[in-house]
Amino acid sequence: MKNLAHSISKIENTSKLRYLGTINETKQELEKIYNLPILNQTLLKWYSDLPRDKDVMFLWTNDFYLFGIENLTVALEGYRFIRDDKGWIDSSETMKWQENWINIASWSGNPVIADISKEETPIYYDYAGGDFSPKLLVDSLEKFDYFLSVWLDKHEDRYYKSGEYQSDFFNCMEKEWKVKLHNEEIKLLCDFLPIAKSKGSFVPIDSKTNEKVKKYYVYLEHPGDHKSKVILALKKETGLSFEEIRNRLNSNEFLIAEGYGENTLVLANYFISLGANVKIKKI
Repeated sequence: MKNLAHSISKIENTSKLRYLGTINETKQELEKIYNLPILNQTLLKWYSDLPRDKDVMFLWTNDFYLFGIENLTVALEGYRFIRDDKGWIDSSETMKWQENWINIASWSGNPVIADISKEETPIYYDYAGGDFSPKLLVDSLEKFDYFLSVWLDKHEDRYYKSGEYQSDFFNCMEKEWKVKLHNEEIKLLCDFLPIAKSKGSFVPIDSKTNEKVKKYYVYLEHPGDHKSKVILALKKETGLSFEEIRNRLNSNEFLIAEGYGENTLVLANYFISLGANVKIKKI
């Protein structure tokens, strides 16, 4: 179960990844108050060759990332550990979040949960907002590891547009996934993550053309009427603490994303859909 760790270590995948540090202030505050349950051997072995103190983002998604093992406590902020005006609340005490649920990854603020009460460590998913009722994504961490490793190894920007892959390229990835996963498992994973097979046809972006494409810079000018939703989205995207986000909102420019092509604009449109005022610069 070292497929993903091996893929992350490949030189050819370096440009596909971004490493994010966590917020020490929030992390230290939570670790003084709470202790995570002892992780099972399956999860410990999985993490043994992965970055420990960095979160790893799949760059083309803009918002899917894996939490480092040293960041698992702070990864539960907003899910198990909720902060209000009186301080921190542990939602596991009211059974809204189970102690054996470990948030190992996130897609667009939606948690990917490892259940450490079982040695095979099934993986669940849920959507942020309201009470949590996780649904099974795949029945073992080993399968999740394999799925992500294939996705990382095979992904090419020129075959990817707004969450969709060119159909023949998707079929090649799917063939690899089927080595260890059933059709139903692949469908669930693709439905949850930004992975879809294009129903239409699009011409792969030529590498020479891609070199001429200008870089997009996305700035948040104002969170709008739904400030709390925008702040939560900012936290998931940037890894900043709520306090740092509030401080940056008071500054002149809050850079929330940069990159080439339409994938960066997808994130801009996401914040616009939340009601935020966004400025896009192309340089």
